[in-house]
Amino acid sequence: MNIKDILVHLDGDNADSGTLALAVDQAKRFGARLTGLFARKEISPAAVMARQPSDTLLAAAESAHKAFDAAASGLETRWWQVMHGADAELLGEVVFCSHYLDLVIVSQPAAYGNHVPPTMVEQIILNSGRPVLVVPTSFKLRSLGKRVVIGWRSGKQAARALHDCLPLVDGAEQVMVASVRGFSPMDKTTPQVDVIDHLRIHGLPVTGERVNTEGLGVMDSLLSRAYDIDADLLVIGGHVGKTLSFSGKAGAGTRHILAHASIPVLFSC
Repeated sequence: MNIKDILVHLDGDNADSGTLALAVDQAKRFGARLTGLFARKEISPAAVMARQPSDTLLAAAESAHKAFDAAASGLETRWWQVMHGADAELLGEVVFCSHYLDLVIVSQPAAYGNHVPPTMVEQIILNSGRPVLVVPTSFKLRSLGKRVVIGWRSGKQAARALHDCLPLVDGAEQVMVASVRGFSPMDKTTPQVDVIDHLRIHGLPVTGERVNTEGLGVMDSLLSRAYDIDADLLVIGGHVGKTLSFSGKAGAGTRHILAHASIPVLFSC
């Protein structure tokens, strides 16, 4: 995938700064167009009923637009605004907009407070059909994709995440694949596929190791290994069986990453 069209979500709050800085940095890196998408909950019940933005919402949009223009000066840019502040409409319109980009960049859910529906980031990950880069609340701009941990469990979502991350990890200094089930089939009668071998074909300096599979041990293991190697990016599938999922008790896994990651995380579904 060649990244030429990037979307960054903004809510007009100070938390935008780290997310916006990373989006601008990646747009410069790839020579990509950067689209700023303002979407925020409406606080005026009357405005929600009238389906018209309140003065407060319009002021927040204007503030976000000015910050976006200042940060993205010199880039090819667009500005989109979602002016329907009711939860269901906001979610639907943000997901709809995200279908038309190569990469979506959003903040960690905690960064938004009450400004957006609490499941917005999850809904984008699950329904956009695009790779989603989630930026932690405390993020300070640094290089992305130099030291990487990839969570691997053979399946559609993990495979999507693995290949969606390739442009971001091009030129990486270290790539660690942390696998739930190992790196090749246990049945010796099947083709001996190997994710490590596949990534080496792409010229990446890749190593692999198994991770703890008990409960949230997978997630904590991924976060721990990312910390150990001073990783600047974690890559995982957003909905993988019972381990990385948004459904039922298993949903605690992905939400654990969303809540506790201190580095950017690339999710794909």
